[in-house]
Amino acid sequence: MCKFCLKHGANGKWYLNAKNYLTKESEDFEQVRDYMEGLWGNMERLYMAKSGGARVSKALELAASPVIGAEVRKIFDEHIEKELHQNPDPRVAEGHFGQVIPLEEAKMITMDLADVNIKAMCHCKYNHRGIKQATCLGFTAVAEMLPKLPRYIPEKGVEILDADQVESFLENMNQKGMVHTVWAGPIPYIASICSCDHPNCIGLRMRLDFGVNAVLKGEYIATVDPNNCMGCKKCASRCQFGALHFSSVLNRPMIDVKKCFGCGLCKDSCEDNAIKLVDRELIPITRGKY
Repeated sequence: MCKFCLKHGANGKWYLNAKNYLTKESEDFEQVRDYMEGLWGNMERLYMAKSGGARVSKALELAASPVIGAEVRKIFDEHIEKELHQNPDPRVAEGHFGQVIPLEEAKMITMDLADVNIKAMCHCKYNHRGIKQATCLGFTAVAEMLPKLPRYIPEKGVEILDADQVESFLENMNQKGMVHTVWAGPIPYIASICSCDHPNCIGLRMRLDFGVNAVLKGEYIATVDPNNCMGCKKCASRCQFGALHFSSVLNRPMIDVKKCFGCGLCKDSCEDNAIKLVDRELIPITRGKY
């Protein structure tokens, strides 16, 4: 399991620990709500903000440099991993990171753990692509701060979803090929689930294009059972991480476990149960690699 699971999990994954989900009565609720307001309120200026004396947008370019990239990525990671008691700065997204999760766990979180589920505009798409799509689910702290930032409220207004609506929403996002990610805001508290894609998701773009660990790989790896695969190719276009390609010679998908983020999109497209998700820690080559 990832390092956040070891520190903030309850004998398991950090995002399945009920203590990491706030209610209005929680001791840290007001502090987290104010953090989320600062984070979302400054998101459109994030790339122009200064972090360590350099513009974030310029620093991201340096993160991809073969010369000083490792040191720049280390600085970014230190900012991202700040916890609530370290007073993270929401203006530069300190203490705010995500992790890829499969559909089943997204449902578990929204139905069993989160106190409130509210539909929100994706601030990544809105601020950096000019696209208005309500593809995010915010929890209690987000629901409280969202009315102060009406640009992130969908056209239908503030909408709190019940269990059936949440399930339908997540399944719809999954069918559209959106990757589910769960987000801390700030660590260890969990603020939202986003359903997005690369390069629209800033977090995925930071990880895939610049090597910054804004989004961790999931706790799983996709594996193929060749005995069940019928060669339908429905999984062929589902992977956003370059981990899956369809072999015309073998007539089945091949998965590069080093690249797999464990999102489960390929699995969910398979009607023959030929693709399964297994614990990342069970595969020696991916153990501890998040």
